[in-house]
Amino acid sequence: MRDDRRQIQTAVLGSGDSDEPLTLPLEAIELDAFRRRHEHDTFWCGLLLGGFGDQLTTKLYTDLL
Repeated sequence: MRDDRRQIQTAVLGSGDSDEPLTLPLEAIELDAFRRRHEHDTFWCGLLLGGFGDQLTTKLYTDLL
């Protein structure tokens, strides 16, 4: 499987079929606060948003390709 570097901004909380939307941060400066605020949550590519239903993770990129 190749490394997926797409930036996904809209997700859902809890499971792929959740209807609880969440906006993920795109700026690195916002990521630490977001992770603290949602430390016990899971993020998913929401099926109701037209996504594929898989779990997402946050990742801090330090360089651009």
